[in-house]
Amino acid sequence: MLEILAPAGSPECLTAALNTGADAVYLGYSSFSARKNAVNFDRLQLCQAVDLCHHSGVKVYVALNTLIKDSELDELRKAVEIIAEAGVDALIVQDYAVAAIARQVAPRLHLHGSTQMTITSAGGAEFIRKQGFTRAVLARELSFAQIEKIVRSVDIETEVFVHGALCVCVSGQCYMSAVLGGRSGNRGLCAQPCRLNFTCNGRENVLSLKDLSVIEQLSELERIGVTSAKIEGRMKRPEYVAAAVSQCRKALSGEAPDTALLRDIFSRSGFTQGYWNGDMKNMQGVRTKDDVVAAPKAFAALHELYKAPYKRFTVDFKVEILDEQPALCRAECTVHGKRLSAEVTGEIPQRAVNRALDEEALSERMKKLGGTVFKAGRVDCVIGEGLILAASAVNELRRNALEQLALQIANN
Repeated sequence: MLEILAPAGSPECLTAALNTGADAVYLGYSSFSARKNAVNFDRLQLCQAVDLCHHSGVKVYVALNTLIKDSELDELRKAVEIIAEAGVDALIVQDYAVAAIARQVAPRLHLHGSTQMTITSAGGAEFIRKQGFTRAVLARELSFAQIEKIVRSVDIETEVFVHGALCVCVSGQCYMSAVLGGRSGNRGLCAQPCRLNFTCNGRENVLSLKDLSVIEQLSELERIGVTSAKIEGRMKRPEYVAAAVSQCRKALSGEAPDTALLRDIFSRSGFTQGYWNGDMKNMQGVRTKDDVVAAPKAFAALHELYKAPYKRFTVDFKVEILDEQPALCRAECTVHGKRLSAEVTGEIPQRAVNRALDEEALSERMKKLGGTVFKAGRVDCVIGEGLILAASAVNELRRNALEQLALQIANN
């Protein structure tokens, strides 16, 4: 199954990603992130984010993807230790020094080769695989045919950008911001000078590219075996994250994504698939007045979209209410192909004075899962004759079962 990987440039964006169905998020620690001007996460926020995500079955990748100075190696080592202790699932790195230190400090922590590594061939993917990386984040300048060749040639996970900004210069090899303004993109401080109005032969804005969007083609990426579909945008608003993730979910379920909504939320004169299909004409674009005006109108419609948790897992219950025995509830769901279960006990039922508890009433009570990541599946009930269990006791039984199941998910 293709992973939907969302940007989380702030805690608010993390919530938007989780509540619209992201399978994984990537975020920056407070140092050594290629998006230094994003809000990013300090030590406490990172631990909280990992705990929140893991209880929802969502993976967390931390971008430590800037180039490192020799004078920063001790600070880097401390950062890796903190990140590893938080329990993240992988580091996204560009600098081989970061990879080497990560292997020393946290040898079990997965390494993802950042797009700044400019992995454009099977040879590049194979090279980082031999260096101990488990995933290659492929360069954004590849066509579908080139992506497919890499996926089929190398035994490594692959991550492909499917929506968001493009750089006219190759990621990781651009020195334009550093030369013109002393702000290096490879140190997380790109000033985006390519968005200025450079002209050539009467054409304007020749260095400013439209954003990429191939969300409509997610099924093709899934078919060839790509591991992860990545949304660019750690500097973007929560509404942007919610829109992109929700439309990726639509596309993977076989529905047509709402490209008009995506364009209204953020675009530069529309989107391009130039690298994807090889048609590189008319890839240039800028934020027009119409683009800017459309965004606030679209934001309001998206606020409701990520207010409540995304229903990720179908939970089945088996409940036993028997005379003189504590009520018993077993909750089960499937996570990443593995069947998980939790069992709890509650209050002892009483003899009914009036109407006894029946299967229909108990089943309806167990299916009240609002505010959780679960949706109700099958409810099997075994109820002794003439018994009653208070609604509050049933609610507590259900709540405790789900809490234990969430712990199973977090530890899976």
